[in-house]
Amino acid sequence: MSYTITKACIGCQRCLPACPTDAIATDGSTFWIDSDRCNRCQGSYQVPQCWAVCPTNEGCIPLPLASENSDYWESWFATYNQMLARLQAQPSPYWRQWFETYSQMVRRLQTQ
Repeated sequence: MSYTITKACIGCQRCLPACPTDAIATDGSTFWIDSDRCNRCQGSYQVPQCWAVCPTNEGCIPLPLASENSDYWESWFATYNQMLARLQAQPSPYWRQWFETYSQMVRRLQTQ
């Protein structure tokens, strides 16, 4: 699962030399990440370097891409579980309950 560059990108180009797999490309004004080359810096760094050097940090490259057919929260929880597995920790019942409650509220709002 790679990362994405959002509309919040200010075009500073700091991410280009920071990427260890050269997955970030540009046509001069638009930036994108080649999902075939991006490995989220696993095995090289503990945090994605594109995100670490981004001066906006909030919108430039924050979230993993979710496939078009998956629910956002399913993708979020899958990422959460993957991080827990890397830490060799057990999932917290609090977060499972939070996820269930929040997703039910969102579904109710979507049907109104």
